[in-house]
Amino acid sequence: MKSPIELFRDAEKFCRENGFDKEIEWCEQRPTFNRMLDWQILKEYAWVVFNSGMRNSVIEAKWQEICEAFRFFNLKFILDEPDTVLKEALNVFGHYNKVGAVIEFAEKLWKEGSGFRNKVNENPLDTLTQLSFIGDITKYHLARNLGFDFIKPDRHLTRLGDRYGLTAFELCNLIHEKTGRRLGTIDVILWRYCEQKGQTKLRLD
Repeated sequence: MKSPIELFRDAEKFCRENGFDKEIEWCEQRPTFNRMLDWQILKEYAWVVFNSGMRNSVIEAKWQEICEAFRFFNLKFILDEPDTVLKEALNVFGHYNKVGAVIEFAEKLWKEGSGFRNKVNENPLDTLTQLSFIGDITKYHLARNLGFDFIKPDRHLTRLGDRYGLTAFELCNLIHEKTGRRLGTIDVILWRYCEQKGQTKLRLD
């Protein structure tokens, strides 16, 4: 049976050979939370919210239109005409509560500013779960995308960990300890590999 390290190396090779280099580089080079601008924070929140409960490929196909509807996440532009933004975003993705949650968060960022940022820095996971559509799994997804070094223990990584008798956290931590790679990078590489291959086609022998 392949070791987790061998599997990770195979996964990274597969991802790079199949056009996912940019995802890996994004993970390696993403800014820390303190260096992110408000529009970047809002964008990452929207990405996680729209992906929640949906196939990633569906959101990827609509993402450019979603960004346009939300004025490329410029807080001022959104809050200057929230009703228009709501209407245009619903024409792209017809989930009223999710679209409304993004506008609501834009208002929160605008009003609370550094206060919200300080709360996230002090306790990212607990603070993020107070946002709409952020729960026990998505809090890790959003925290990772906001520059904190977490993994998202979704079904792909959980099932992969099970095959080694490990939790998703234990699997990624083991690879991190052996390779020195960021947890978020390990997460994205393994997730994309599983998403592309499907669990039934992952050979560990």
